[in-house]
Amino acid sequence: MSYVPPHKRLENVALRASSVPPSLLKKHNKNVGSTNTKIIYANGYISRWFLVGSDPEDSNFQLVPGSSEWRKDAEEKSLVILAKSDLGKLENPWLWVTEKVEDDIIMGFDRAKKTLLGYGGSEDVKLRLIARFGTLRDGPLTKSTLEKLKKMFRTNVPKSYVENVGYRAVHKMGFCVEETKELYHVKVSDNTRPDVTISCKCMAELNALRHLNLDVSCLDQDLDMRLMVDSKRTLTNLSENEITNLKELTDSAVVDPTVKGGLKWPLGKSSCADRYIVCGVWHTVTTTYINQTMRLQIREADRYDFRTGVGGTSSEVNFKLKALSTILLKEEDVERKCVSDMLKDCLKAVWEYFLKEV
Repeated sequence: MSYVPPHKRLENVALRASSVPPSLLKKHNKNVGSTNTKIIYANGYISRWFLVGSDPEDSNFQLVPGSSEWRKDAEEKSLVILAKSDLGKLENPWLWVTEKVEDDIIMGFDRAKKTLLGYGGSEDVKLRLIARFGTLRDGPLTKSTLEKLKKMFRTNVPKSYVENVGYRAVHKMGFCVEETKELYHVKVSDNTRPDVTISCKCMAELNALRHLNLDVSCLDQDLDMRLMVDSKRTLTNLSENEITNLKELTDSAVVDPTVKGGLKWPLGKSSCADRYIVCGVWHTVTTTYINQTMRLQIREADRYDFRTGVGGTSSEVNFKLKALSTILLKEEDVERKCVSDMLKDCLKAVWEYFLKEV
């Protein structure tokens, strides 16, 4: 997109943009894997897309979000992006991002807490504020594609990036190893709850409920970031019959490292009671590190979706902002400055350690 001088800009200049900056398109074209995980969005779900950093081929060009809340259905959201070219390269981009996202994070947590009140004690629910790293994939952003634009955040990262985080970020940020855990996750569909997928580990969990997505495309970095608020729900009121049926499915699984996901089922054993059917499997090895404010997870995952026949392996890095989550969850009138200061510290670390592949 060519630079438009301030005195010649029209109000809808972004709607006539022929494409996003070249560096963003380069990152979009990387061949990375998909997790094929069904996401459920909460009522009042908030999603925004921020683009930060100057494109090296057009150093005066920058995009900022101009949308309010998107529609509930994530596959049909409209997106408005305004062109802004007077900021140039930001010396401390994490300060700009903090200013843009802090209100949405507070709002997302407030709405999530109200949603929890509706569960009535039938589920054990945990709210989480998570930062994930990967690549945003989109085609050219034009007027004709804005209304039907779909974003996809790919969380598979290179091995070199994982090694860099493991050696550099862990040491510099004062992390220590909490545990390394190997798990098989059996994904089960329930025909009495068609919108729900049950994940069986040592407990029965429902799909995470997404309350907030804040995507940050970092044009002058190797990777992008997604900040999310979601609620993880564990079923606590299963009947003895339901527990028996789910246990029958998991007990029938056979470990086979030659198949995608690492598990297979004998013929006729992947369904039970005319109600439950295995729809996917994950095999994950996760190393968790902790410091005073965060929980960092580095995960190797092998996934397979029985419904689509799609599977693959990936390396993933994310961290949970546990200290900030605790404040937002427990305090009714959270102090904005406290949230802002904690976010600044977190996002400064992101720019220092988590956005470069090597």
